[in-house]
Amino acid sequence: MRPLYLTFHVYLAFVRKSFQKRMQYRVANLAGLATNFFFLLVHIFVYTAFYAASTEPQPLNLNEIITYFVLCQVSFMLMPFWGARSEVTQAIKDGSVALQLTKPVDFHTYWFADEYGRACYFLFMRGLPTFLISILFFDVTFPQHPTVLMAFALSMTLAIFMSTAITITIFSSAFWTLDTSGVSGMSGSVIMLFSGMLVPIALWPEWLAHIAEWLPFAGLIDVPFSIYLGKITGVGVWTAISKQMMWTLVFIGLGRFLLNRGFSRIVIQGG
Repeated sequence: MRPLYLTFHVYLAFVRKSFQKRMQYRVANLAGLATNFFFLLVHIFVYTAFYAASTEPQPLNLNEIITYFVLCQVSFMLMPFWGARSEVTQAIKDGSVALQLTKPVDFHTYWFADEYGRACYFLFMRGLPTFLISILFFDVTFPQHPTVLMAFALSMTLAIFMSTAITITIFSSAFWTLDTSGVSGMSGSVIMLFSGMLVPIALWPEWLAHIAEWLPFAGLIDVPFSIYLGKITGVGVWTAISKQMMWTLVFIGLGRFLLNRGFSRIVIQGG
């Protein structure tokens, strides 16, 4: 049996290779940066007009809203809004995914490492530049206490883990559907809404916010950003992080189950 440190080294190499593979698309990344900044401007203009017209006190002030959507654009490519990758679903459809079974690695962990490498690439090559550009032009709020930053970093790490686990769960459905367009489109819309990506959950009607609290998707966007803005404090921080951890484990378990079931029924062309 391979020692634990060697196993970790192997999957870390998969993360690194996934990161390096995406480094080839520098021009596409620059275009993505411009797109991120454009949609950030759209959100800021819309909410600036909304706050200018509003006469009622709001749970978030305008600077906090701006900060929230800056963080949304930083995190946008890290989240499972895109569903399954086409090369993965095509490999499942034509049966070539069975070649993965010949590799001496755990397939779920291999895919997890590949997706995590993708997330790391978009965090450093698109998210970080988006944040640095944004603080030059907008009044972005920063946490006042290091403990808040530490809690945010932990919550954001769990959000990325959960996003990766959800993505694997979505493209595992290709073993049954062969074409994941419908599943990806429907799940992406639901996740984008209930994560708080479009509208912060603090601004939702109370009855709808309660529904979002029972779903896992707020842990992707709204929970870490609310911690960053100081809207979740004290014991509430650790309760929210515990829920993120629980849902991450649920999706990891679900993804492993679906992959195992999928591989047991895969059919290779030719018999």
